Amino acid sequence: MATPAGLIDASPPRPQNGERIRFLELACRRSDLVIIDEADRVQMHLDQTFAPAVVLASDEDKGLIDQLSRHKIRELAAGGRTQLSERDVETFAAALNTAGAATDRLYAMLVAGYELRKWVRTGYFSAWTLQLGLLDERYELPDDSGRDHPHHAPREALGKLLDAFRDNPFGDRHRRTEEDFSRLTALLNELLHTGNPENTRRRLTEVMDEVFAIDPKYMAARQRKYQEAYDEWRREEEEQEKKRGRRRKPKPPPQTPEEWRKQLAERFEFTLLLSALEPRLAMINAMWPRVAAALSLGFNTMYRRPLDYGPMVPEAPMGNVLGFQFRVPGEDKGGVRSGELTFFRCSGVGRELLRAIPDLTSVDGRPGAHLLLMSGSSWAGASSRYHVCVPVGVVIEPPAEVTERIASESSMRFEFIDDGDEKLRMSGTHPDDRPEKLRRIARHLGEGGDEYEVTEGGPLQQELLSLPPGRDQILLLVGSYAEARVVADTLHNLNVRWRNKVLCLVSDDEEITAEDEASSAYHARSLRRGDVEHLKDLEADILVAPLLALERGHNILNEDDEAAIGTVYFLARPHPHPEDLHLAVNAVNDWVVRAVTGGDFATLVQGKPTVEEGAEEFRRLARSYWYQVLARSMAWSRLDDDVREQVTWDMLVLLWQVIGRLVRGGVPARVVFVDAAFAPNRGAVPARPDTPESSLLHSVLAVLDPYFEGGTTTAEEQFIVRALYAPLRSMLTRLLAAVPAHP
Repeated sequence: MATPAGLIDASPPRPQNGERIRFLELACRRSDLVIIDEADRVQMHLDQTFAPAVVLASDEDKGLIDQLSRHKIRELAAGGRTQLSERDVETFAAALNTAGAATDRLYAMLVAGYELRKWVRTGYFSAWTLQLGLLDERYELPDDSGRDHPHHAPREALGKLLDAFRDNPFGDRHRRTEEDFSRLTALLNELLHTGNPENTRRRLTEVMDEVFAIDPKYMAARQRKYQEAYDEWRREEEEQEKKRGRRRKPKPPPQTPEEWRKQLAERFEFTLLLSALEPRLAMINAMWPRVAAALSLGFNTMYRRPLDYGPMVPEAPMGNVLGFQFRVPGEDKGGVRSGELTFFRCSGVGRELLRAIPDLTSVDGRPGAHLLLMSGSSWAGASSRYHVCVPVGVVIEPPAEVTERIASESSMRFEFIDDGDEKLRMSGTHPDDRPEKLRRIARHLGEGGDEYEVTEGGPLQQELLSLPPGRDQILLLVGSYAEARVVADTLHNLNVRWRNKVLCLVSDDEEITAEDEASSAYHARSLRRGDVEHLKDLEADILVAPLLALERGHNILNEDDEAAIGTVYFLARPHPHPEDLHLAVNAVNDWVVRAVTGGDFATLVQGKPTVEEGAEEFRRLARSYWYQVLARSMAWSRLDDDVREQVTWDMLVLLWQVIGRLVRGGVPARVVFVDAAFAPNRGAVPARPDTPESSLLHSVLAVLDPYFEGGTTTAEEQFIVRALYAPLRSMLTRLLAAVPAHP
């Protein structure tokens, strides 16, 4: 029995096994059969394992640099700094100090600079991508330009200089180069340690003018172009003022040469600092195992996966990517805004390790282990996260009468809450406004209004009274652990009916005391995710939890081995985070695996004169798709048909897995949708029919229907989808058949 992380990273002790080998390879060599449960979940984990992302700095106490710096100080102080007698520890500590200084400088610039945040906002950024942006600022080349273009030679020379500096920013590595970048190294050290920012900025501008050849002649030419653009802007504005009709937002004037030069200096400074941070993070990663014992370091989520898997895990199709991302919560309207600075690296198509397991030992001519992938949702149509590209060999079905009972007796309903003239929507709400909306929902569900006969308890109390004995517990689902705490505490303090009857699910990693698990005057009791199977023993009526926390894992059963929870309320519609890099990684990995298994990859490569040209073309397509995925909007109303189908299958599996917690033992479930975003047209005034373009639930029905109505799908696919998702389709069909009532 093992976890994916334990198999991939851990090795048996040397006294036990003389060869250097990972547990995964050892298991495949010594086992006849390898069984992977929840294979689709493991697939997602493998994608993340080979494309880890870690928060370096944020407005909360979770940045890796801050946590690691504090840990280093504590360990050195406890040991009287004797650990520094080891050269590796001294070097590691110095690298961490430099990384901390660079992170602070970068974070300060991002927090204060709205224009800088806009510059690095799309997708991700690295010293290399920003360097390309700087080259375009000074020596822009048209797409159809050749080597005879006047910008080509100076751009190439400047690129070589910046490349040499980026490879050795501190000048401490023995690398031969024809480029003299000592002035950039001196400037970088001054930027990191300056006590006089004004003088350093002046020196930065002087070096930039010299390196980028920004002389009076160039500025004069730029001034002439600015004057032409300004005159054109004035003419357009005057013509617009003469026109009558709808007034548009005034167009900003063109940027003056001095404004451009100042902006370029800021971007140049940011790129230099990032060039310092990248190699120091790489050094921290490389030296982590060597200093782990001396500094009592734990597991490093940023650490590169073992090179052992190089022959089995293909390189990322767009090339191995290293980069950063800065995310501001909510809409960024300018001004001083804090956020999260995240570092990530894509080093391979992690999910392919699953398919490589049977052939892992073939290099030695040994028979491989048989592989059994198990999951009730690993066939998921267009899903980029859950669909496993391995043919389905066996479908284990419950008795037909059990499936029929779940499909026919389970119910779904809408319980939207009034919000002025329309219904209350959680999805799409600004993060700062979500807690108050959740409190409103909790108060409504917990106490109701004049239309409810039960004076204390409201709709939740009525629902509990209607549930059968032994299944009379309710699950409220929200978007995060923080939101679960908001809802649980609101209900706990609402009235005497819910006092001590509400549990708040918390992460297994969260530190909670005995007081947190006991009754409190102000807070609902806490329940660890790993202990959720004991819900029936805790004398609670309501469990509040994040949706993703209960997607998989423990069965929550009563004494009759049936689902203890009778009803689930979805307080917020699930939706992928628009800036989640792992979604982009999942999408690209899914794209390349389907291309390989479906034959598109072979067709493309074989259609080129040489393998090299075929590989270059595929790399170009992969990079294009990668940037497309990073730039796409995830707002439901803006999704194109292909992306909507992909997202719908992702959300379909998520919803069905949670509902699956309620049908254990072959019992029916009750599902309540509270967020009006599930069917926005139904909650509008006047109400009107929803479509797959407006409603997630209608979209779910739309992607399932072809497998039940025949036509474009194969008989095998129809059988699989009907076996896995027939009850869900039946429940949704009854829910959405009802015509919304007009006020």
